[in-house]
Amino acid sequence: VLIFVAGTWYLLAMMITGRKIFMQNIARAALLVELIVSWTVWSHHLLSDQAQPGWLKIVSGELVTAFELITQGLAFFVTLATLWLARPLKMTNELKFLLGGLLGFGLAVPAGIMQADIGLNRILHNTQWIMGPHVHVAILVGLTMTLYAAVYLLFPIITNGAKLYSQKLANFHFWAHLIGGIGMGAFMGMAGLNGMLRRTIYYEGEFNLYMILAGICGGLLLISFLAFLYNIIMSIGINGLIGIFRPSPNKTKDLLPAEAE
Repeated sequence: VLIFVAGTWYLLAMMITGRKIFMQNIARAALLVELIVSWTVWSHHLLSDQAQPGWLKIVSGELVTAFELITQGLAFFVTLATLWLARPLKMTNELKFLLGGLLGFGLAVPAGIMQADIGLNRILHNTQWIMGPHVHVAILVGLTMTLYAAVYLLFPIITNGAKLYSQKLANFHFWAHLIGGIGMGAFMGMAGLNGMLRRTIYYEGEFNLYMILAGICGGLLLISFLAFLYNIIMSIGINGLIGIFRPSPNKTKDLLPAEAE
């Protein structure tokens, strides 16, 4: 996931700024190192669940996993530096969501590194901390907001310049998704730190407050998505929406560039 996300950050940063990526040779090298690191970090998922040699826990579970801070940190820095050098930039929807995606991984990656410590893993493993600050924030904030940035950037391109129906809805989409995603992860993390396990039913309602607050934030995520969907549908119109599923009247040969003589 991190390789895909870092590559998307680079592309978005270049398209938003119209500049080459900052330190592009280092950026490429970081992606290669990330590829190698990603192949060898699997042990950190099994630190407490399955018996494995102590050296494997230390080398793969802790040391190699810690390299994620370096590779992802480089991607984070390169993307922000590219944006910074192109200032002043207009705070467009794609830029806002790109920054939101960066924030999501800026929170989720360190949370994952903390879990990869053998001592802390004994406490945090199989609790709601794993699913909250790490998984949910990484996917719902880091990955999803990066994808939304790509959607907002590509929307006028693939619709021949269609204008967004409502900028207010786009702003609501941004803030509701950001607050909902981080809030959901935070309240799940609080429950985990207080001992709430994954895949466990608590009949006495010991963690109801945390789960209710996380559920409210989850509802905010849903509302933000519906606002986004409504905004996109209204932007292209009902006929445009239906037209997506109709066969194109254009012939394939008319869409291809003319062959050079």
